[in-house]
Amino acid sequence: MPARAPLHIVTGKGGVGKTTVALALAHRLASDGAQVVVAEVEGRGGLQLATGRPVGPEPAPLSQGHGAQRRNGRLFGVQIDARRALAGYLQRNYRLGFAADLLRFDPLVDFATRIAPGLRDILLIGQVTHLTETHPGIDALVLDAPPSGRIGSFLGAGEALAELTDGSPIAAQAASVMDDLRDPGCRVHVVTLLDELPVTEAIDTVQAIRDLGLTPGRLVANRCLERPEAPDPLPPAPDGIDAERWAALTAELLAEADFAAAQTAWQALLVHRTGLDLTRLPELEPEVAPREQPFVLAAALEAW
Repeated sequence: MPARAPLHIVTGKGGVGKTTVALALAHRLASDGAQVVVAEVEGRGGLQLATGRPVGPEPAPLSQGHGAQRRNGRLFGVQIDARRALAGYLQRNYRLGFAADLLRFDPLVDFATRIAPGLRDILLIGQVTHLTETHPGIDALVLDAPPSGRIGSFLGAGEALAELTDGSPIAAQAASVMDDLRDPGCRVHVVTLLDELPVTEAIDTVQAIRDLGLTPGRLVANRCLERPEAPDPLPPAPDGIDAERWAALTAELLAEADFAAAQTAWQALLVHRTGLDLTRLPELEPEVAPREQPFVLAAALEAW
């Protein structure tokens, strides 16, 4: 990216709400007046499912309501696939205008992206960062990246590929992608739940990011509970309520208090082991529809 826009990469263990958090961050940036593109690269259709808006190979508006238009900010979504990424690479580097027609054939795409390990990932990332050249009005990019179990190989593909193909155009593409990822404006944010397995994976993910020479951004703890006030010890049962009934009535409160306390402990461990700032996102009420959740959570990211 000649004039690199900030690139926010969002990853996390499957099931922690990674796409929702990526959208929340994109909405927060747009509410500050930025022209923001949120991109996905896995072909799962997560953005379309989360927003109810069509998401294709060209940036298209995701939302013009809520806070996204404050100060004229706008939010767009795009889905990057390997076929178009390869076509774009061939056109930019070899001026093969007919490449897009050839790439209708999946076997050819599979063959081309398996020539060297990691080529598919490099092409996908390169197509994302190239958006600021083809769409110069973009102020910020948010990448809904693969899950943390694959993020190391995804973001590190350029380094391995450059070594395997030294001196080739593919090596130049790989080196360019790694330059973009190591730019000071690029941050890799890790979404987690405050529980044993997600926290353990988040710690490993932050270390993998650092091992690649990339800059970790923030930890985002999703679905956090506020610890309820639970007297210790509990008062005796009020008159008219027997002990068994009182135990049943207080069990949920005690369980919630224990779970919230455990979350606090996992949070302390996570921050201690990574040294990163952590943003807590609340557990939303059931009546908040899934498509409304990014708007609600965006407010919790205002301090970024």
